[in-house]
Amino acid sequence: MIGLYVHIPFCAQKCNYCDFCSYPPLTQRQSEYCDALACEAMLYKDHGLHADTVYFGGGTPSLLNSSSIAKAMAAIHECFKVSADAEITIEANPCTVTAQKAADYRALGFNRVSLGAQSFIDSELSALGRLHSTADTQRSFDILRNAGFSNISLDLMYAIPTQDFSSLSTSVTKVLNLEPEHISCYGLKIEHGTPFAKMLERGAISEKTDDEYADMYEQICSSLTLAGYDQYELSNFSRPGFESKHNLKYWQGRQYIGLGASAASFYDGCRYTRTSDFDAYIASFANDERYELSIDELMSEFMFLHLRLTGLGASKADFRARFGKDIEDVFSKPLAKHLAAGTLVDKGDRYVLSKRAYYVSNSVLCDFV
Repeated sequence: MIGLYVHIPFCAQKCNYCDFCSYPPLTQRQSEYCDALACEAMLYKDHGLHADTVYFGGGTPSLLNSSSIAKAMAAIHECFKVSADAEITIEANPCTVTAQKAADYRALGFNRVSLGAQSFIDSELSALGRLHSTADTQRSFDILRNAGFSNISLDLMYAIPTQDFSSLSTSVTKVLNLEPEHISCYGLKIEHGTPFAKMLERGAISEKTDDEYADMYEQICSSLTLAGYDQYELSNFSRPGFESKHNLKYWQGRQYIGLGASAASFYDGCRYTRTSDFDAYIASFANDERYELSIDELMSEFMFLHLRLTGLGASKADFRARFGKDIEDVFSKPLAKHLAAGTLVDKGDRYVLSKRAYYVSNSVLCDFV
């Protein structure tokens, strides 16, 4: 079974932190874009591929007309065998959700919504460049529940320049009051070329210190765990049985195919990336980069991604079955280093990050690359 990712590169406006592929001025070309998506899907029609997850991300997929979403979904069902119990997700901005759209999504087969709340403090939302308010998040969440969605994920951001520990606590409390099935928590990193990067350069904002970043992360982890959410991945929490099946494919090194401008695929040992140029994608969606990963790269990726899974970690048996080698023989030095430092734990059948390593996970994971 593969996962399908569909990139929808339209937004009402670019957020101050965003470096994703999106084109705010081009939303009026959504029908043309979805035609290209349908044509790209046809490339796989004769491959006999079965999919058990479908994920519409962006951008802002919920900005599109339901007819455009329906066109893309019809092409997916024509070209892939989507399992009857597939997890089918759409990302949504709270200010774009309506009762009609929610009903349309249910009719089109979506059974999971990822709602980009980010914060429950209006001044922080404004600083981020978000168009929605806290009230919009509450309203859209209620609409989705009333439409029958029983699997809703909320995104929460921390280390926002204007955020403090008190406002973060308020946001976490309001997230928990909504009782979503899944919560994704992302620390803000200021990326080159974004409006935030320009603000930082001229001194209009400042980044959180490493200690503040770690303390905010710990505050979130403690609060959500205490509320009964399982931290199954470094940045993701869920009620039992509501882990993101699609994202698990990425972390477990399984195959996935991306459709749309800038979308990435991992299929038959190769990584593909579509062009991020909108007109080039429309003209020739097959214009992409192709890279075949070496065995060494695949082994490094196995460790880097699997160790993000806090409970499952890197299975010794799975590694041996996939590569015909033992983890200890391939990664003896980083294993010895981090076992001695207490940042890795040997569970017998697998290696997992210790809890205190969650805050410095990148320094651990990079040693396996």
